[in-house]
Amino acid sequence: MFSLLQKYKTPLLLSDQAIFSGTSFLVTILLARSLSVVDFGVYAGLILILYLITSLISAFVVQPLQVSLPSVENKPAYLSFTFWIQLISCAFFVGLIALMLILPFEIFAPFAKLALPSAVLSVGFIMHDYFRKRLLAEDRVPATLISDVVLMIGHGIAIGFIFINQTLSLPQVIALLGFGYLPSLMAGIVFVAPSFKGLTNWIEYSKLHLHQGKWLFYSALVQWWAGNLFVVASGFFLGSAALGALRLVQSLFGVLNVLFQTFENYVLPQTAKRMHQSADEARRFLKKVSGQSLLGVGVLLLMLFLFSDIIIVLAGGEQFREYGFLVKGMSVLYALIFAGYPIRIAIRALVLNKIFFKGYVLTFLFGLLTSYLLLFYFNLAGAVAGLILSQMILLIYWQIELQKKEFIVWK
Repeated sequence: MFSLLQKYKTPLLLSDQAIFSGTSFLVTILLARSLSVVDFGVYAGLILILYLITSLISAFVVQPLQVSLPSVENKPAYLSFTFWIQLISCAFFVGLIALMLILPFEIFAPFAKLALPSAVLSVGFIMHDYFRKRLLAEDRVPATLISDVVLMIGHGIAIGFIFINQTLSLPQVIALLGFGYLPSLMAGIVFVAPSFKGLTNWIEYSKLHLHQGKWLFYSALVQWWAGNLFVVASGFFLGSAALGALRLVQSLFGVLNVLFQTFENYVLPQTAKRMHQSADEARRFLKKVSGQSLLGVGVLLLMLFLFSDIIIVLAGGEQFREYGFLVKGMSVLYALIFAGYPIRIAIRALVLNKIFFKGYVLTFLFGLLTSYLLLFYFNLAGAVAGLILSQMILLIYWQIELQKKEFIVWK
């Protein structure tokens, strides 16, 4: 069966990402309609923190794996090493979240009841991210698809129960979503079959990951703040309604992860593999994949831009109609992000991790210096403008550095 599925790898890859992103999108929309504005804001804040933690762990585990796997000789030992390091890192950060929520500090007091449910959700979120990215790095697309279908079923049951039972408390909602991850985690463990193979090589692998991961870790930390500074500042300066609207619109654009995450999780290791052959081969591969994706992304973004008011009302209800302009602004932002993804992949494939980090430092500093002024004078429109300008700064800097390396994607 797997050999048959492997023959249709490309459509399966796109189907898998559609299922994964579509599930996340559906969960977010139904939660926005099921929870109060305050509770939805708390949930959105937890997810933002989980994205940060996942990125920090990924910097030392998954991201080095994506570019190092093709050149590692003892692959079973190396993959086993990454699983146990991932698990230990996950346990540390999840324990830290739970501990913070139960500490007797006034700022955390309202969230004490979320400690255990948040821990369950966090384990599922973090470990599922590892399983699917590792399977994609191994080019095991059918296994990834099965894992994400199982997740879709688990979360489908959970969100259906939540949507029908509108009286559930936020801790109950978060716990149900956390338990929805359990079937997919079991599938992931079956697929990767963790063991303690090649223990004698783990010191060598640790050095490799520390060497590659240090700049990626700093990049993940700065990248999170660079990407979310205007979002956090919107909530701080403009209030919870503005933050909720911005997060809802960002969730709407999660559907574009069908292609963006494909670049990150599949195209990156494939580009790195071709880079070992020649830079020209890697460049041609990036151009081909980007060109094939251009029409679909362009049409989708144009539809979002033209029907922004209708889309925001369908997603969040009539009370969000006034925020239709955010959809237009995000359409422009995501067009820029997509245009720059080949540049991002080239930076990663060439292992220019220090340059990767410096780019996000520039955007973080820009956000730090301009967020207050943009929000003060232009409100949420200023937040979107800040995100667009930050992306432009990032891509221009990376492109300049690639030109110095004589690697031009669109040559």
